[in-house]
Amino acid sequence: MVFEIMKKLSSYANKRFKALTDSLHSYHQIDDPEVLHSIRVELKKIKSILNLLQYGLPNFRGHKHYIPFRNIFRRAGEIRQPEVIYKLLLQNQIGGITDSQIPNADQEERLISTFKKDVPMLIATVTSKRSKLKEYIKNLTERKAGKYLTKRIRQVKRLLFPVFEPDALHKTRKIIKEIIFLDWVDKDKPSVTFLKKIENRIGQWHDKQVLLKILNSTQYKDQSAILIASCQEDLVNLKMAIQAHYGKGKI
Repeated sequence: MVFEIMKKLSSYANKRFKALTDSLHSYHQIDDPEVLHSIRVELKKIKSILNLLQYGLPNFRGHKHYIPFRNIFRRAGEIRQPEVIYKLLLQNQIGGITDSQIPNADQEERLISTFKKDVPMLIATVTSKRSKLKEYIKNLTERKAGKYLTKRIRQVKRLLFPVFEPDALHKTRKIIKEIIFLDWVDKDKPSVTFLKKIENRIGQWHDKQVLLKILNSTQYKDQSAILIASCQEDLVNLKMAIQAHYGKGKI
């Protein structure tokens, strides 16, 4: 079954690399925050491919191959961070926070300028890595790909059930995203639908945690009471959903 999985993975990887380079080209023209978001999403999907290859191929080192992509991911994140926080403040009707209290807000123009200037070099790096990965993709087997997806799904279950630990949610969410990105390996996995809902709930809870961290570092701590109560409610509902699903013996 090497040929079938090779076709699937090659097709998926080609789409990811094309989407990434297209987004980099777009951002080079217009510095749109949504394009930055697309860049980061595609990089996460590429990382899921590298993790899959590391599991399936004994001599493949995913971390080594990801380092150039990680540089792009982090730089895009630094630029996007203020915009994300502004939106969260608006959604939660929190006022009084100044630019000086928001990470990277005072550096945004400089970060955008240097990133756009480096886009041609970044595209060249992405293109080079894409060519190198083609040889590895040819050697992945259907069995290894399926086993990796099942392993990650079971890992999520262990992190969430029977003991529910809020401190593990951020790590768990990363793994869930990887599972969602790799659902093309086995479209019939019923747990992926459930995990998509859980990932969204964890994301909403995490956003509030980000705001709480900012509020607690300012003179506006009094505005955090409603957010804290909302976070606690999120955790209760999340725990109930997890117990209802895994309590039935599902994975």
